[in-house]
Amino acid sequence: MRRSPLFAASAGLCVLFAAALVPAPSVQAHDGATGIFKQRMDLMKALGDDAKRLARMFKGETSYDPEAISAVAARIERRAGGDMLELFPEGSSGHPSEAKQDIWRHWPEFEAKADELATRASVLAAVADAGKGDARAAFGRLAGTRKACHQDFKED
Repeated sequence: MRRSPLFAASAGLCVLFAAALVPAPSVQAHDGATGIFKQRMDLMKALGDDAKRLARMFKGETSYDPEAISAVAARIERRAGGDMLELFPEGSSGHPSEAKQDIWRHWPEFEAKADELATRASVLAAVADAGKGDARAAFGRLAGTRKACHQDFKED
């Protein structure tokens, strides 16, 4: 049976509307978060959004902008290190947190990764004007640090 273009468009809109009603998994994971948990989750989301923004530039999905890279990298640097560590007081694990107990068992390693993230972001900010190749390499190191931290200290 042949369907009209209007039927197809209506069906497509219904699917889009239904999909909009279903919350994304990451939103559900953060439901009910308050206090230090919410602050930490908000910080991690902001860091993730910044990393995605940078990744889009290096993938060529958005134009390469050294000033924007420097600004985003400087923001990551400010959020990482000591500021990040303050959001992980002893005993702040459990639902809705995605933090592993290993953070507090291996605090010096966690602290080193947080500091390394800040350092990697600082380097990226410094080399953004040097050209896309140098900045891409610096971003790769920053992304690798972030990934390693998640592998070691974030629940799946």
